[in-house]
Amino acid sequence: MISTYYNFNTPSFTGYKPISISKLENYLKEGKTVKEIALLFQVSERTIYNLMKNFNIKKPQTRTVENTDNIMRSIAKQKLTLTQMIKITGLSKYAIVKWYKEQFAATPKILQKQELISLLQSDLTNKEIAEQLDVSINTIKSNRQKYKLSNKKRKKESLMNKILEKLQQGIDRMQIAEEIGISYSTVNKYLRSQK
Repeated sequence: MISTYYNFNTPSFTGYKPISISKLENYLKEGKTVKEIALLFQVSERTIYNLMKNFNIKKPQTRTVENTDNIMRSIAKQKLTLTQMIKITGLSKYAIVKWYKEQFAATPKILQKQELISLLQSDLTNKEIAEQLDVSINTIKSNRQKYKLSNKKRKKESLMNKILEKLQQGIDRMQIAEEIGISYSTVNKYLRSQK
């Protein structure tokens, strides 16, 4: 018969720490993490993993594939970091990344990077992008430098496209200046730079 207590010699001078195997199993059934259990027993996580291995104790599977899919579908729309998703769902990093790869053929980090780059290439200001992604303006500015997506260049291209679009519609330069909200000389300057 297996003893319900396991005395493990910890590297402290106090000697043995009694750990109840039945308590360990109950904590796992309650859904506590190994880290939480280690804190409760005041031992290392490695000790808990070793006990689980020695006594053939498995972590109970609390989530099914369908359950994971339902949880992740609601979470994926919230634009959370991987760490936030792990905390909210209780799923492992591996499970979350695997789900993302199956659904989007990319990891959450790659999808966030793609979204950031597309926003940096849009007509939105740094402030608007920062608010949309819930990050600081300095983060947006540093990413503009990192990906060489200058704000000035983007604004100039956007303004040039608006001017050319209005010209193709047959609108004269003075009216273009009024509609866009720039001076007549700025319209001429942009059109001269195109030649």
